Amino acid sequence: MKSFLVLVILLLLSVGSVWAQNANKSPGAIAREQGQAVVIVEALDDRGSVIGQGSGFIVTANGAIVTNLHVVQGAATLRIKLPSGDVYKTTDLVDVDDVKDIAIIKIKGFKLPTVTLGDSDKAETGDSVVAISSPEGLVNSLTTGVISGVRRLETHRVFQITAPISRGSSGGALFNSNGEVIGVVTSLLKSGQNINFAVPINYARGMISDQATTSLAKLQPLPKPEPENKTEDIYNTDQPIQSQIVTATRGKLGLTEQEPVFVRPDEALALFYRLVAGIGLYNFKEVGDQTRTAALVKTSDSDEAEEFTIKYLSFRSGLAMNFAKPDRLLTSVELLVTWSVEDLKNTFGDKFKKRTVNKQQILDFGKLPGGQNLTATMDGNGNVRSVKFTKAK
Repeated sequence: MKSFLVLVILLLLSVGSVWAQNANKSPGAIAREQGQAVVIVEALDDRGSVIGQGSGFIVTANGAIVTNLHVVQGAATLRIKLPSGDVYKTTDLVDVDDVKDIAIIKIKGFKLPTVTLGDSDKAETGDSVVAISSPEGLVNSLTTGVISGVRRLETHRVFQITAPISRGSSGGALFNSNGEVIGVVTSLLKSGQNINFAVPINYARGMISDQATTSLAKLQPLPKPEPENKTEDIYNTDQPIQSQIVTATRGKLGLTEQEPVFVRPDEALALFYRLVAGIGLYNFKEVGDQTRTAALVKTSDSDEAEEFTIKYLSFRSGLAMNFAKPDRLLTSVELLVTWSVEDLKNTFGDKFKKRTVNKQQILDFGKLPGGQNLTATMDGNGNVRSVKFTKAK
């Protein structure tokens, strides 16, 4: 009997230990346990002046640091500031991924604090997240939210999150409720509220090492931004809108694959979702403010509506927008892609109905919580060729 009681006690202790390990942690606890490994990354020019600032997080005790590539690109030297007050300078990099906007920095450290890495493949829409970064140099700023969607770009997935993100947070750590890093904060929608993105950490796992293999000097320089036209110059014109490219009022990007509007796919996706949020709200002028560097091509025109297309929003996606007359109000936004059905399911789920319209297969998601209708169009080979949001009737 005594041995039986001992066995029961051991089992209870074991279950309690497992439960404790899996219990959700408060944001404050995550900050206390992991925050010392989240750092400020300053980009310096040849004279030692700060030309940019972002965040990063230490993943090895010897000084491998994960951040965004755009944080370090164009710098002559990097200055890494730890919450403890320690400062390191380096030009060494372990690896970079210019498609996913990831860079692994290497400093010469020893017994440095490190974050705990999680498995981003297990993250799901609705999961609670904590973002820790250093916006404007403010060490260990903490925000909370949820994963509002797992979005598919042309080359990889990103987490759409509601945790508010500020300038300088790029490269910060996104934690799950267990205090494990599941993403790298990478971009935000400037005109959207609490709509931000993070790259899943599993994309960076295979890049992590303590062996520097390249340096800042070998990176490609940042592309020079296109000069922006002033809004009043764009729209105060008596010239009629042409049925071809509106050259008098538009930029020139997006006409060829070599010159897309966005080099980074996440920025293209950010614009797409910003426009989706504006369906039924934005007029043509307001859409023009969002896309002023792009060459819009009018692809159809009728008494009721007109359609404009950006052929290359990014290297592998385009964009089509419909405006209702006479107010020229935005009524639909369509992302032109070549996806598999699995890509579509990973991004928007599998709750759709199949139907055929004019011999073309349509995947109909119906009315979404945001108030828009979502449909996807298939080609004859079973690939998804467009994802279209329209104003719900």
